Amino acid sequence: MNPRLNKLPFILGDVALLATAFLLAKYGPQPLSTGMVVTIACCVIVAAALGVAPFLADAFADEREATKERHDLMELQVKRLHVATESLTRAAAQIKSVEEAAHKSAHAAETLPYRMQEKLAEFNEALAEKEENDHEALEQEVTDLRAADSTQLKAAAEKIHKATVDWTAFEVATRKQFTAAEAALQRTEEKFIAATLALDAKIAELHQIGSSIRHAATAPKHEPAAEPVAETIAKSVAPEVAPAAPATEVATTPVVEEPKPKKPRAPRKPKADEPALTDTTAPMVVEPAPAAATELEPTIASADDSASGSAAPAESSASSDGATRLLATAYIGIGNKLFIRGDGPGLSWDKGVPMQFVSIGKWGWATHDATAPIRAKLYKNDETTGLTGEITMEPGQHVEITALF
Repeated sequence: MNPRLNKLPFILGDVALLATAFLLAKYGPQPLSTGMVVTIACCVIVAAALGVAPFLADAFADEREATKERHDLMELQVKRLHVATESLTRAAAQIKSVEEAAHKSAHAAETLPYRMQEKLAEFNEALAEKEENDHEALEQEVTDLRAADSTQLKAAAEKIHKATVDWTAFEVATRKQFTAAEAALQRTEEKFIAATLALDAKIAELHQIGSSIRHAATAPKHEPAAEPVAETIAKSVAPEVAPAAPATEVATTPVVEEPKPKKPRAPRKPKADEPALTDTTAPMVVEPAPAAATELEPTIASADDSASGSAAPAESSASSDGATRLLATAYIGIGNKLFIRGDGPGLSWDKGVPMQFVSIGKWGWATHDATAPIRAKLYKNDETTGLTGEITMEPGQHVEITALF
């Protein structure tokens, strides 16, 4: 790009000359002399020339730049034309080589069927010769094999036939045994389902009896009423023991071992704010028939616990690492969870904390931040409170408890 003239000096000179001409015309002697008029005219002309000079220089520079741009564009077009010419030359050469290759391919394609026919004829001849040689060798081998191993083949065929007959007989016998086993298993399942339904009905009745005992315990106590309640429990439990024989028959099959009788549970100590139930709960100790004693004893024990409003007493011991732990035994069904609420680190009475699943029926909770006794309650799915009531855990103790719902 050509350098441009600075217009400021020209403008200043123009202004100075015009000012000089103005001052001469105004303050000069009147009338103006010829020399004064010539001087004023010269100042005006020079001022006009100075004002137009930079613009004319810019115009000439623009024209030169436009001319140079047109020249550069023409050179670029010429270069592009040369490149296009070279590309066309190379394309023409490639087209010529492609045309030659096409001619060669066409000629090869014309002669290809004849060559393929020749190769196919040669291949058929070689294949026929190979098949003939293989057929002769196979026939010779089969003849030799039949002559050498005819006796062994006959013995093997007899053995295979005998083994097939034996296997068929064994399969028939196995099918019969399997059918008999399926029938026996179905009968056993039917008996087990019937026994389970009967046991569930007995458990429900025992729960109803426990509810009536709780109502009787919360009502005003009357000494003469203890004997009728005990007689009612004994009458309701004693007739239900005898029908439990089918469940015992299912349980005493050769596959399942008969459970050992459990030790009788010690009576629960009543709380300070709870009425004594020595008179009403004493008749609950019922001796069932020997055939059903081992099956109904856990049910009667759970009914006693439900009736008294509490589970088995908590067992506490010092933990090995100084943490405060709670291990709860609760069979609440598949898909349910055990939650804990209370006063302690991370606990509250408004929302429960899920306990950790330890094993089947075992749930645990632990903390290392306990500095005071922790009071808590257990909830099933954080909705149903347990019959265990409030649990107290001392810092650094391992507490084990059984929860009922």
